[in-house]
Amino acid sequence: MATATAAHAAPVLESTTEPHEGIVVEQWVDASPTEPLRLHLVRVNLTSAEIGVYATAEADKGITPAEYASRTGAQVVINGDAFSVSGWRPLGLAAADGVPWTQTADDDHSAVLHFLRSGDERTRATIEPPELITQYDQLPSGTSGVVSGRPLLVRAGAVESAFDCDDPITLACVRAPRSAVGLSADGNTLTLVVVDGWQEASIGMTALELATFLVARSVHLALAFDSGSSSALVLDGVLASSPSDGVQRAVANHLAVKHGNLPSGRLLGVICTGSVSNCGRVADAEVTLDDGRVETTGADGFYEFAPVSPRLACVTVRKNGYLTTTQCKQIDLDDDPGTFLSIVLQEGDDPPDGGVSDASIPPDAAELVDGPLPPDGGNPLEGEPPAGCCAQTRGGDLGGAWLVAFVAWLLARRRGTTTPA
Repeated sequence: MATATAAHAAPVLESTTEPHEGIVVEQWVDASPTEPLRLHLVRVNLTSAEIGVYATAEADKGITPAEYASRTGAQVVINGDAFSVSGWRPLGLAAADGVPWTQTADDDHSAVLHFLRSGDERTRATIEPPELITQYDQLPSGTSGVVSGRPLLVRAGAVESAFDCDDPITLACVRAPRSAVGLSADGNTLTLVVVDGWQEASIGMTALELATFLVARSVHLALAFDSGSSSALVLDGVLASSPSDGVQRAVANHLAVKHGNLPSGRLLGVICTGSVSNCGRVADAEVTLDDGRVETTGADGFYEFAPVSPRLACVTVRKNGYLTTTQCKQIDLDDDPGTFLSIVLQEGDDPPDGGVSDASIPPDAAELVDGPLPPDGGNPLEGEPPAGCCAQTRGGDLGGAWLVAFVAWLLARRRGTTTPA
């Protein structure tokens, strides 16, 4: 079996856009006069409750990516697995809407992407390697979609050890149009990529070159979808890539991303010194949400961001004389009055590079404060808040719960509302 040689492609980032929150589109080019190249990369935030991932149902087989986008209302669509034209049957396992396709099965050549919706909060996805033969009924309960592909490109953050140059399905060692899907190590980012090829403006990539490119983009696991003339990417109903035929081909199945309009939540909390159970409120702290919004705390140490889309949201807190600290929390729409994320600062100076030091957070401060008030915690709305934000109660040390109560009291005081005990 022939194997691939070293990768040579060296594309550079040309442009970045974010057409929808949590969906970032990048264009990469290599302007070499002899080996020009163009790639289209899409990064998808799987922690966002406003983003859904979908696979093609068997009833929708044999249509172009643009037609699938029109039928489903998806903003991003990429072609899926290699397939048999007779009957439009994917070569590997396929499933959609919790139903596997008939006459499809995994084999030791194909890797398998499968995903599910975790409650109403986020999408969880996994890629299984070719040596693990995957049965649909053995996948996690609630698995909604499966799209297979070959070869596996990236394994555990490294380029796969070998590619079969003799495989007529993958054309692994030929510079060709390519499509692929990848996941970050934490499972929070889905990466889609389409490489234009077999044309004057872009010659394409080998499997090794594409794998090397994805590893450099911090992709931890990746598999290739159908390559060659099938490779296509549709964004907001418009063909974004340049298929080698000049037009899209009908394919067996697709992978799609849809951005919805779910209700937004609220992220709020108190910036403290000491610990959660003995909270000294910090004024004049700069609190930055990961979407760029900034608040400065008052004397009560309180901050609030609203609206915040349901996702894994992160805040960074800065104040002279304290170590810069970043913490994250999944926004829960069911939390009332919002999702609590109170943060403890530790005295000190940031290193010269200004990096964020999560390690600086004391162990007892790493706990994120949220949840309902304790039944015996009292109702601070009926009077002044307890001395300090976190008081000892007859039930023991319920400092975290008192901090929640204090924040609720602040909200009520600011808005003139009431909150049940």
